[in-house]
Amino acid sequence: MQPSSSDTTTSPRMAVVVACVALFTDMLVYGILIPVLPLLPTVTEVGPSATGLLFAAYAAALVIVTPVAGRVVDRRGPRGPLLAALAGLACACLLFTIGGPYWLLLTARSLQGAAAGLSWVAGLSLIAATVPLQRRGACLGLAMSMVSVGVLAGPPLAGWLAELGGHSAPFLFAATLLMIDGALRLAFVRPTPPPCDDPATAMDVLRTPGCWSVVALILIGAAVTSCIEPVLPMQLAQGFGVGATGIGLLFALLTLVGACLNPLVGACLPRVSPRLPALTGVAAAATGLLLVGAGPNLPVIAAGLVCLGAAIALLVAPASALVGVQGAKATPPAIGGAYSLYNLAYAGGLFIGPTLSGTLTERIGFAPACLAMASLLVLSTAMFTRLPRKLAAMPG
Repeated sequence: MQPSSSDTTTSPRMAVVVACVALFTDMLVYGILIPVLPLLPTVTEVGPSATGLLFAAYAAALVIVTPVAGRVVDRRGPRGPLLAALAGLACACLLFTIGGPYWLLLTARSLQGAAAGLSWVAGLSLIAATVPLQRRGACLGLAMSMVSVGVLAGPPLAGWLAELGGHSAPFLFAATLLMIDGALRLAFVRPTPPPCDDPATAMDVLRTPGCWSVVALILIGAAVTSCIEPVLPMQLAQGFGVGATGIGLLFALLTLVGACLNPLVGACLPRVSPRLPALTGVAAAATGLLLVGAGPNLPVIAAGLVCLGAAIALLVAPASALVGVQGAKATPPAIGGAYSLYNLAYAGGLFIGPTLSGTLTERIGFAPACLAMASLLVLSTAMFTRLPRKLAAMPG
């Protein structure tokens, strides 16, 4: 028998609030780590390659846990995974406050990624299970926008707190936010069955014609975002004497440019070929990497970060729109499956970017590594020839 009382069902409005707060908190912790983690003594001792692996561990755990989380949510609903994700992220924050040894930080980073896999799948599924289909796309988009807000707020906040109270201060602050987040999940998320009107999976979307080029675009956009995270903070600290606050502000500049340009690029997509912003994004990313790698002073490096921020919008905005089109083309149409595929592809980019940049920096140096990554980006443009010429002409 279907419950009818509001006390035993999750309100659609509160489902959106809980999912938005969950994604914001997750990405705030992700952003907090950018200016703090590479500067920890334990991390600086192991070198750029191990630092890249430390950053990539988040994405590896996210990729592994996401399919498992999908099955658990399908069988038991989103409440249990949301609470498990909260506990995992809280444990990760507490481990980060210790600051070492390296294996403990690697464990914490993996635990953070696993918590993200549970939280993302369960949060978006909660919206899909409670919000009517005609309003679901807009609510899912609102929840995904919290990702940018969290990443934007994390680095400058972490830098400021770290200089005031040491490396543990940002994580103690995050733990406080987690208590508020946890109260929302406990109070407002009721046992909720998975949606029955959107049964397709990420694999169903992946089998639609033309999907692999869209996946490549998502992956490249994520790799551009993440490749400088493990290596640039140390370069700024050692080469230019920039502290944690300055590093956080520079990364916030990157994210702010991307967040501001993203809706503008999205608004242009119905009138231009998706190939145009994608190719322009690759050019901006390659330019940004060259400026960041060879910049003789902070203004040049800041200009490079502006280029990288613009590249993120130019790559991610068409990717987000195109993956929705692929979901509309799937049989049956799949909003949830499209978002799952987007998350998996994005996590793949988050793994490749730090791993590649850390390895290259350790072997050939920071500036040559940036040149090498810019060259690989230019070569990747061959994949974009399979992107659709017009977004408006496609189904959905």
